[in-house]
Amino acid sequence: MISPYRAQAEFIAWASLFSGQTFVKLVAYIDESGRHDKTGQQPGASQIVVAGIADHQEAWGYFTKKWCAILKHYDAPYFHFTEWVDAVHVARGTRNPTSSYCKNPYKGWKKEKLDGFLLQLGKLAGGGKRLLVGGFVSTRDFAEARKHPVYQNRAPLETDPYRHCLSLFFGTVMQEIQECWPNCTKPVTFFFDQNKDDESWNHAVLDAHRAAKDKDQRIAELSFANKKDRPHYPLQAADIVAYRFRQIAQNFTDPENSVVPSELDKVLIVPMFERANPHYLSEAAKSVLPMLPLRYANYPWRNKRGR
Repeated sequence: MISPYRAQAEFIAWASLFSGQTFVKLVAYIDESGRHDKTGQQPGASQIVVAGIADHQEAWGYFTKKWCAILKHYDAPYFHFTEWVDAVHVARGTRNPTSSYCKNPYKGWKKEKLDGFLLQLGKLAGGGKRLLVGGFVSTRDFAEARKHPVYQNRAPLETDPYRHCLSLFFGTVMQEIQECWPNCTKPVTFFFDQNKDDESWNHAVLDAHRAAKDKDQRIAELSFANKKDRPHYPLQAADIVAYRFRQIAQNFTDPENSVVPSELDKVLIVPMFERANPHYLSEAAKSVLPMLPLRYANYPWRNKRGR
């Protein structure tokens, strides 16, 4: 298990990225999910989600120490939701092992161990005073609306659903943070999971961040980091948030799917609302109203099952 002294040393090394500047008050670790088909037709691509976790900078050193302890307890090198899901299917017998399963860090795990692992990490991610932030774009509806003669004039000027989602994220994240911590006026630094294989996505992230920073001085630096590097283990927690938010968005936009909280939601998401102030809860409730058409509207390109 990593010692508190080593965790503090790693945090100081992490903080040195800011070249002598005063430490920022808040740090947000962000990931994305559903970014593999801009038409939204492929499985898991009907929604693009950009989401993660924000917290005060002094909390992340302790968080990383606890995250390391859970990884060590389960003898896991890291957490990655996609690989976890693949291992669950194999454990349940609902899918044959894929060609990459031999490299899966959870290969051979029983379903009970897989569930315990996820819930322990989810409980840590949803604990403390952490704020889950994020948003989504219904990629399939975005693409189909732009082709439809009635709806194309109502579509956003942005033609790329991923860029549109990033703009929405950076355009609202500071409002979410202000609602959670009304008295906090310090800037926020963002860490995104690195994507070396997709330069267009990296440029889109930087462009959206730059545009938002020009409008709001509280938006500070943005860096890309490797979620497998210990100082940036919070990105693995952001992976849980983004993946689960995408699952929720997928269920929400299909009126025949349930939106009942899962066991993961009970330890990851529910605690945040239980400790939230009344103003945050009120604004969160209001934010759901504009999304209701995505669940109930009878868009002409959707089939009879609402998809």
